[in-house]
Amino acid sequence: MKFKIAKKDFLDALSLSSRAISSTTPLPSLSGIKISVTDNSLVLVSSDSNISIRTAINNNDSAALIIEETGEIVLNARFLLEIVRKIDSDFIEVETIDGTLIKISGGNSEFKVNGMEADEYPLINFESRDNNPFKLDTTLFNQIIDETAFACSDKETRPVLTGVNFKAKGNKLYANATDSYRLASKTIDIDQDLDFNITIPSKYLSEIYHAIANEEQVTIAIDTQKISFIFGNSIIDTRLLDDDFPDTSRLIPNSYSQKLTVSSKEMINAIDRTLFIKSDGKNTVKMNIDPEKIELTATNQSMVSSFETIKVISYEGEPLEISCSGKYLQDAIKAIGSDEITINFSGELKPMVVKKEGDDSLIQIISPVRTYR
Repeated sequence: MKFKIAKKDFLDALSLSSRAISSTTPLPSLSGIKISVTDNSLVLVSSDSNISIRTAINNNDSAALIIEETGEIVLNARFLLEIVRKIDSDFIEVETIDGTLIKISGGNSEFKVNGMEADEYPLINFESRDNNPFKLDTTLFNQIIDETAFACSDKETRPVLTGVNFKAKGNKLYANATDSYRLASKTIDIDQDLDFNITIPSKYLSEIYHAIANEEQVTIAIDTQKISFIFGNSIIDTRLLDDDFPDTSRLIPNSYSQKLTVSSKEMINAIDRTLFIKSDGKNTVKMNIDPEKIELTATNQSMVSSFETIKVISYEGEPLEISCSGKYLQDAIKAIGSDEITINFSGELKPMVVKKEGDDSLIQIISPVRTYR
């Protein structure tokens, strides 16, 4: 195996591939990136058995890759990425010295790395049986992740809640995430008539989010146990969570008794000043709301307390006293991303709905917390 490649192209491909590398994999080969050099391309494959990435660099119409000898090898991902990053040269040469001993050189630098035989690497199938792939703008897809994934559970007691549920029906795509105490729900219009219901682990969505950030569109293909994201010369496969996602529509109240409109910035800043005040590890804020103001308080067992007054923009309904997680409320307001937010209430022990006025495409629901005076 021997090839010469532009450092930037090689580093970009390695950076993408490294997103599928786990430091805790039981298989030594999965700590590495499989490099396959054919007559006209360089193919990198990486996996932790749950997320797998295949990316290729072709030499058909570019002088950035010069192939002199074909071959395959598996090289430790961490060492390879650091070596390529450190080499001070526009081009990097990689060649087999003896068996699995690989020389990587460029400029005045030369490194030798012991790799593994390519046949020690698991066979990964990047083919998808989906006959109806669809395209999605990456900006929109990443927006969905921004607005929902933070509400996923970080506990494995109910694995399905650690992912974002994507459900397509007709020309609508619904994305929902919940940890059973809050819900982030996003609805978008799509061009195709699709029908699927899948849940993608949020930790892999984070890797996909960054991997496709510079792309305009991504093609999505869904299989029975995996989903494929196809862009440029790259494919990212990730497993799906196989449990049934709960019916979150029942969490959305049918009617409201109070409606509050307030400055997002003022609420976020006021809550932020209370986040260090925790009781049993949780930051709970109590809001006393009337047509003129919100009185926001937080306290803990150490008798540390805070008190803030926030002027409301508008309020409809009877005065209300309600408590909730300050962190959850702050997350919800940030996800809405508007100067003003509306919070609809159905009583002091009923879920509150946070949204932008006139926009039902994104709603955030937070369960209240019972507090004792």
